[in-house]
Amino acid sequence: MSVYVGIDVHRKRSQVAVVTEDGQLQLDKNVVNGSEPMLRLIADLPLGMPVASGAAFGWGWLVQLLEDYGFEPHLVHPLRCETIASARLKNNKVDAAILARLLRADLLPEAWLAPRRCASFARCCGTGPAWSGWVTGSTRSPPTTAMTGPPATGPGQAAAG
Repeated sequence: MSVYVGIDVHRKRSQVAVVTEDGQLQLDKNVVNGSEPMLRLIADLPLGMPVASGAAFGWGWLVQLLEDYGFEPHLVHPLRCETIASARLKNNKVDAAILARLLRADLLPEAWLAPRRCASFARCCGTGPAWSGWVTGSTRSPPTTAMTGPPATGPGQAAAG
């Protein structure tokens, strides 16, 4: 059975929702940001499962973690996700579940996610930010190597090194 994961990412904690093929909410938990707590929550899911998260501040660590552990990350374009922005009931639980259900229905307004080789090339050659920009042209947070939490630099700041 396939499942779809939606993660509403915030600075310190994230809300994780898992929706089944038939649209039923299977899991809805709040977790401290970081590799170990997130993996404890999603490690039992089959590899290759799609995971949707908002392209908000500090999401780089999560995308790298998902890619490293065989999941398929999808970033939601925050300005184009009207379903969440216009919802009458708005909270982290609702937002995470909506992300999972939009992913399930193939209706996710995705932001462009640069392949790692492109992001690494731009960083090494000094031709661009550590992580390439969204479709709208803003920059993303650089990935971390320690994978213990959100990166120290924010959007629009160059990574040290």
